[in-house]
Amino acid sequence: MNKIFVNQVGFMPDSKKKAVLNFKAEEFQVIDANGNPVFKGEVSHFGTDEISGEDTYVADFTQVTNQGTYKILAGDVSSASFFVGDNAFDKLMKDVCKCFYYLRCGHGMDKKYAGKYFHEPCHLTKATVYGEDAFPVDVCGGWHDAGDFGRYSTAGAVAVAHLLYGVRFFPMLLDVEFDIPKVSCEKGVLPDILAEVKVELDFLMKMQREDGSVWHKVTTFSHAPFIMPEEDEEELFLFNVSSLATADIAAVFALAYTVYRIVDKEYADKLLNRSLKAYKWLEDHSEAVLFKNADGSNTGEYPENEDYSNRFWAAASLYEATGEKKYYEDALKQKPFIENYDKSDAFKEYTGDIFTCLGWADVAGLGVLSLILQDDESELYTFAKAAILHEADRLVSNGTANGFGLCMKKENFIWGSNMELLKYLMVLTVANVLEPNDKYANTITAGLDYLLGCNSMDVSYVTGNGEKAFKNPHLRPTFAAKLDAWPGLVSGGPNTGLQDERASKLSKNTPPMKCYIDHVDCYSLNEITIYWNSPLVFVLAGLL
Repeated sequence: MNKIFVNQVGFMPDSKKKAVLNFKAEEFQVIDANGNPVFKGEVSHFGTDEISGEDTYVADFTQVTNQGTYKILAGDVSSASFFVGDNAFDKLMKDVCKCFYYLRCGHGMDKKYAGKYFHEPCHLTKATVYGEDAFPVDVCGGWHDAGDFGRYSTAGAVAVAHLLYGVRFFPMLLDVEFDIPKVSCEKGVLPDILAEVKVELDFLMKMQREDGSVWHKVTTFSHAPFIMPEEDEEELFLFNVSSLATADIAAVFALAYTVYRIVDKEYADKLLNRSLKAYKWLEDHSEAVLFKNADGSNTGEYPENEDYSNRFWAAASLYEATGEKKYYEDALKQKPFIENYDKSDAFKEYTGDIFTCLGWADVAGLGVLSLILQDDESELYTFAKAAILHEADRLVSNGTANGFGLCMKKENFIWGSNMELLKYLMVLTVANVLEPNDKYANTITAGLDYLLGCNSMDVSYVTGNGEKAFKNPHLRPTFAAKLDAWPGLVSGGPNTGLQDERASKLSKNTPPMKCYIDHVDCYSLNEITIYWNSPLVFVLAGLL
């Protein structure tokens, strides 16, 4: 079928603007909401690429800068509508931020703010410490992680980190209001983003033991069926401590200290003390304490093969928070990576991609963000900057290989491919702060275009945003309540692995960009999670 793919949300007036056609056309026009043509242009032929399988043609309409709602026409084919204006992403940003509120666990929701998405208090019982003869522990609160009701320390820490690094790099994020209850603090009222993040920080503090270590997760033994959260009354378990969780909490509490000390010093000091306590435990336990699910348990495992990236993040974050050289030296020791560089020129030459990883499994890139914020012109700072710029240039180059300008390769279309994209856009956003350049800005724009509809599925991967936004996430509360999903949820996206039963029915020869089905059963394609939303907040903050 002949289609015109376009970002269905919109464009900033001064950004690059394009649509992609999967059919031959000589020219196109942009029409306004009244059907009047406002721009005409020629279509350029890109050709066929391996990620979409489409023979693509590109229609560039960057010259359209006046505020308004438009469509693209080529022959008798019309695109979805889109908006051009300075506030093109305002609704999107508010929706993406408010998703964390809707995912609150415990008794944190209010009908006034949640509306039809309100659910009764849930998971209020104390959790059994699995495999130990210990008193049950109150770990109420935080955010449900994804389509299930589990709460996971490493995943939660990374989602919080994306949001707080967003605040550090782009303070205007503090001005975004998204209709949640106000929270008092020493200096008055917390900005909405800090009020929402505090919900998860308070929960993560409950996950820390007296000795400083951190439980890896709290879940029921098996995933709940598709029921409302308050109907999930199975026993809660706190599963083993891990050095992964302990390091991530040390890192994110130190990061949070740098943000909250401006508005609530007492709370910030509490976070820093918790960070130092976790770090001391790491120092006393130099061997990695990894995590594996208990036999028979099927809730999220969040396994990692090493903990040195986590320890690197913790050291870098504490160095940035305290300025103490000890943590700088510790970060150097955690460059285990040590075998990967020549000491004489280490920080000028080595640009291993592990240092630009920003997900839950590889977090060294988050440490790099702390080093960049420290901006002390040290060799570690020089290295961190070089790593970001080197990766950003690679991503720009990737974008030249397909008609969509997308910085992805076919091997990036894995489980949660949209997070892979958003992590890349985070790197590009930071690169554009370090060395502003149109090549970075345009690649960010192309990535957002893809996420919001300019893709060969012709779908916006954010609920409630775009004429053809996906509607059926793998998400228990909305399915059980028979409601449309709330707006602002990011879908996992196309995945060549096709790991669920419904997805497996797609042909193995399906091009990567088309390995997607908008169906609640497709957990390997269409689940949501907090750390797929959080990097989008960071990227949008860079456009404020």
